[in-house]
Amino acid sequence: MHLPRTLSWALIFATWTAAVVLFVGDMTIGRVVAVSFFAAKGMAILLTLLALLRNRRIAWQIFCGRYRFDTHRQHGLSQALTRFTWELPQLFIGYAIAQIRLLLGNVDRVDTLDGVTFVTSCHRREHAYTGMSMGCYVQMWLPVEIQTDFEHYARHHAGRMLLHEYGHTLDSQLWGWLYLPVIGLPSLVSQWLELAGFLHHRHDNLYAERWANRHADNHFYPR
Repeated sequence: MHLPRTLSWALIFATWTAAVVLFVGDMTIGRVVAVSFFAAKGMAILLTLLALLRNRRIAWQIFCGRYRFDTHRQHGLSQALTRFTWELPQLFIGYAIAQIRLLLGNVDRVDTLDGVTFVTSCHRREHAYTGMSMGCYVQMWLPVEIQTDFEHYARHHAGRMLLHEYGHTLDSQLWGWLYLPVIGLPSLVSQWLELAGFLHHRHDNLYAERWANRHADNHFYPR
């Protein structure tokens, strides 16, 4: 039995059950939460169907990314425990972005590394390595093709940027529903400030970027 996958399906069932209970209940705020949940799920289903029509193989790989977990039992279980509960907002956003990118023809390959799905576009432009992490999905834009095994590439190329983005997924597990205001938004603003040359701001010095590097080092190069 694949324990993390079984746990994830149990949590999905519990989440849907809770949404139905809130919807039929008497609390207005509960109904608002339930309707928001159903609307998000409906949008995800629509995006999935459209993406399957665009490219069945890649759309299916993106879909299955939600149910892929680290083969190391302890981390795989923690991913399964948080993915459909504590990380639900960024999971939905990451999944939606991935399928929308596919619809726009902006996805060349999908890879999985230790339970995290990397959705990659190659040949973006020269010397442009860009990444964004949302839940268990990492959006990558690379200027070159990946010629080696994906894990080897992640560990030894692109300045280990892919490992850095993996570190953000560990932040997502840690911060949960607070990930977007604590990590996501400050990181996005910091990147814009660096690109704008604002007061010689360095994006790498942001606390969230240092945390991601530390998490990646602890995960891939434990002492």
